[in-house]
Amino acid sequence: MTDSKENNGLKPNRTRVLIRPNEYVKDNGQIYKITQIIDFESVIGINVHSSQSKVLSIQSITAVDNEIPDNGFIHQDLEEISDANWKEIERRFKLIQPLLQGAKRKEIENYSKKVNIHYTTLYRWLRNYNATGVLTALLAKKPGCASGTIRITEAAEQIIETVIDNFYLSEQRFSPQAVIDLVNIECKNRNVQAPGKNTVRSRINKIAEKERLKRQGERSKAKTLYNPVPGTFPNADSPLAVVQIDHTPMDIILVDDEYRLPIGRPWVTVAIDVYSRMITGYYLSLDAPCITSVAMCVAHSILPKENWLLLHDVDSTWPVWGFMQMIHVDNGADFRSGTLKKACFDYRIGLEFRPIDETNYGGHIERLLGTVLKRVHSLPGTTFSNIEERGSYDSDKHACMTFSDFEKWLVLYITKFYHKKKHSMLGLSPEQKWTQGIFGDLTTEGLGYLPKPSDPETLLIDFLPLISRTVQKNGVTIDGLNYYDNVLRSWINSIDPITGKKRYFIFRRDARDISYIWFYEPELHTYYRIPLSNQAIPAMNIWEFNAAKARMKEKGVNAVSDHELITALEEMHDLAQESVKKSKKARRTLQKKKVHSKSKQVTKTHQPPEPPTENTKDSFWDDDDLTSFD
Repeated sequence: MTDSKENNGLKPNRTRVLIRPNEYVKDNGQIYKITQIIDFESVIGINVHSSQSKVLSIQSITAVDNEIPDNGFIHQDLEEISDANWKEIERRFKLIQPLLQGAKRKEIENYSKKVNIHYTTLYRWLRNYNATGVLTALLAKKPGCASGTIRITEAAEQIIETVIDNFYLSEQRFSPQAVIDLVNIECKNRNVQAPGKNTVRSRINKIAEKERLKRQGERSKAKTLYNPVPGTFPNADSPLAVVQIDHTPMDIILVDDEYRLPIGRPWVTVAIDVYSRMITGYYLSLDAPCITSVAMCVAHSILPKENWLLLHDVDSTWPVWGFMQMIHVDNGADFRSGTLKKACFDYRIGLEFRPIDETNYGGHIERLLGTVLKRVHSLPGTTFSNIEERGSYDSDKHACMTFSDFEKWLVLYITKFYHKKKHSMLGLSPEQKWTQGIFGDLTTEGLGYLPKPSDPETLLIDFLPLISRTVQKNGVTIDGLNYYDNVLRSWINSIDPITGKKRYFIFRRDARDISYIWFYEPELHTYYRIPLSNQAIPAMNIWEFNAAKARMKEKGVNAVSDHELITALEEMHDLAQESVKKSKKARRTLQKKKVHSKSKQVTKTHQPPEPPTENTKDSFWDDDDLTSFD
């Protein structure tokens, strides 16, 4: 049975959750006002209806929905936005960039004369951009008024602006509720219809963060946040200012779960925060790196990690989440996809490629990978770095760790050893450096909690590769596989009014499970899961599907039919079972199915997974290693 999100569709939600006192958030359908920060995992919030306080999990809280100013574009699939609109977005963003550091009103007015754009227009672009956190908010609102929209008078707008300017943006730091009360009082005195409280809150949320800090008397914090002192890596002077990502095959042979026989080496995609050297996220797979590897690593980096630690039964902490400012990568094709570029652009994440022949720019991630690989060389089944180093060591013979064993070892190594061990270049551990950057110390003021995404699935979908297809009577066909759901019926043989030809629609597919695809419904601005038409076809990943096609081609079958595909998968399964003790490749095929099934859980649900029933010791290194902890 599918859950309600799958049945009702997924409305793209790219808002950010601001985690700081006096902000309003939603938890389990209720709205709370944050009153106190406890630690990296939780805050205290007061229910706006019952006035009862409650400890809220940072992982579960989301943005308040009705504060999103919808211009008709922010819920669209990023690929649906035309090239002309993207150019207009870039133009407007370049125009407001000099103002993002919290420019004062007089500075904005002077700047408006210089660029020949009215200052109220610049104000509006800045408000929309800061309220949503995505660049598509810079586009002009589509014609017409959204259903249920209530317009307020110009007089009410002026009252809101005056009260916010005089009381909220002052060293007295009036709370949003106090601002709402003052607006209501002033409206009553002037005989003006008072706006709704959410309207006032939405105006407050549109204020640039640096302007808020400076006007409320927190210039030091604003300077720390927006004018950092240059570090050793360009601009990597605060948490998540620069994150480096790279792939590498791990120097270890793993074994399958059932027979404990060798299945080969896994690949890992890792992201590191250059400022603190904290590992922000990773993606482990038996497949070679691809766009999905990058998408999963970026999503894992941005999202909180509590569910991930529970999934792998690791009793530790991993206090890293939030949107990075810049992703620094090499020049591989998987990093140069249009999907990655557009997703990063809309989430305000810069994408920078390493200058050719300047290897020092990738030194942090390469040193990290070297450190991890060196540690792997102490595990049974290691292949070492080269043949000379391996010598007569039989990696296959000594291999004993399953994929699950190794992934748990990796999570343990990251959270209990690497993050806590003193870093030679920092003079303190990565976790201490990260905490210092967030909360500050005696000499510097920290940045505070970094924003996190409201909806993990939207984040992942935005980074998944795009597939463009028409909708036929039998649904949509991708790589010979047919997908259908009733939501497609109204778009069958649809004609594009501009070209006069059949209309192409946006689909996105997760390579780890191609038993369904995401369909973007262009009128409702909603994603729907479209399953395989033939439910007899088992869930499989793209690697298994390509292997099945190759087997059919060997038998002289060029076109893919459901019957032949099922037959091929059955034959492959039978063959794998028969030869599993003889063939590493066959065992790897079986293992990949298990690995992909488990890895999808990172973004599929907001609820923590059930903890494993078995208790496994968290010990995969020597006692000598433990003496290196701070």
